[in-house]
Amino acid sequence: MKKIIVLVLMFLTLPCFAQEQVEQKPLEATITFDWISKTQLQRDENIKEIQNIIFNGNFVKYSRKEFEKKYSVYWKNENYLHDYDEINQGKKEDADKYYCGFYVGKLLIAYGVQSKKNMKNIYYYDAMGGLRWIDVFSDNYPDFPYWSYQYYRDGKLVAAYYYVSDYDQYVFDANKKFKGRWYKDKMYNKNAKVIMTRTNY
Repeated sequence: MKKIIVLVLMFLTLPCFAQEQVEQKPLEATITFDWISKTQLQRDENIKEIQNIIFNGNFVKYSRKEFEKKYSVYWKNENYLHDYDEINQGKKEDADKYYCGFYVGKLLIAYGVQSKKNMKNIYYYDAMGGLRWIDVFSDNYPDFPYWSYQYYRDGKLVAAYYYVSDYDQYVFDANKKFKGRWYKDKMYNKNAKVIMTRTNY
């Protein structure tokens, strides 16, 4: 059950804040989704190109000690009762931060917090305010294309994402393996087959 929840959260976190923070750019209207019409060779080359961008020279591999030193101040959300209550009331932001909740049925099991003063990170907490994951965005965020890395609190990589737009993202696992490409409500595998759907894009 724990692995299922982690997998679901991994795929749900990526569109959580995008539409709140980034205005649509006029140029995005001209972007077309060509994943299905590409040949397998073209898709494989595209995957390799994106993989090289996010894992060669940009990816930071942390030791547990380094990661704890850098992010230990976020280990516990001291405002977890307040934030939990705000999210349960349906709030997506306040004056200082953005929120995103993850539910099983009507039960809030985890939530993300992104400070408006430092948009380069998203911190994901369990219902009791314990840190579970951290998203780290590339320096050019929020200008597309950008990418992000999601880490466990021990510094191990969970996943990496490459954002073409708010509704078009590539997903790689911790072993740099391509997991799929989200386009709007569907995730396509490397063979252009739909393998997952989402409601929040």
